[in-house]
Amino acid sequence: MIYLLWFMLIALSYMYGGFSAARVVAKSFRSLNIYRVGTGLADTENIYQNVSKALGFLVGAIDVSKSYFYLWLLDSLLQWGGDYKFMEGIEFLYRPEMIMVYGVAMLIGHCLPLTHGFRGGRGIFTYMGFIAYVCFMPMMITAVLAMLSVVWFKQIRFAQYLIVVFPVILMQLMLSFFPHYLKTQPSYSFAYMFGTVILMGALNVIVSKRLGEI
Repeated sequence: MIYLLWFMLIALSYMYGGFSAARVVAKSFRSLNIYRVGTGLADTENIYQNVSKALGFLVGAIDVSKSYFYLWLLDSLLQWGGDYKFMEGIEFLYRPEMIMVYGVAMLIGHCLPLTHGFRGGRGIFTYMGFIAYVCFMPMMITAVLAMLSVVWFKQIRFAQYLIVVFPVILMQLMLSFFPHYLKTQPSYSFAYMFGTVILMGALNVIVSKRLGEI
């Protein structure tokens, strides 16, 4: 029973990830079909560059919030169920690695949504919210650096790479040099995070091939 619930939570996370703020905002504020605008991607970058910078910031904020608070809510509910012994073995569902599995499923759902013909976005801001929930401080530091690279140097693509890779490097440094931080993170966190980086790279290769960029 516990494994059936686990698979259901993974499926729920995937379907939830398929909710596209870019699609909703473009339709609601400009009556646009985002698939017919700019790159045709349902993502923040397309909104920012080809519709409106203000709406781009809005979409980015929604994508970060939707992933962060989804994982927080899911984690909180599962831990509440564990406190009240809602189901035998429920502790398995909110182990740190399981929370990362739900985050990965949500990320795949955002980039390759079944409900929209697998036409999603790059998932950068959804990834930000996901990683912020797992390791908040490294992601916040990275977000500031990425924002500076966009505002000062206009390097949007570099900022995307920075967001994907740098939090993992920072987390490993913190695990190595700050014992207090080490106590709050499982020893296998870096391996899971590195795997997520590889996944993000693979998802973006798929998106880039679809756009003819590679």
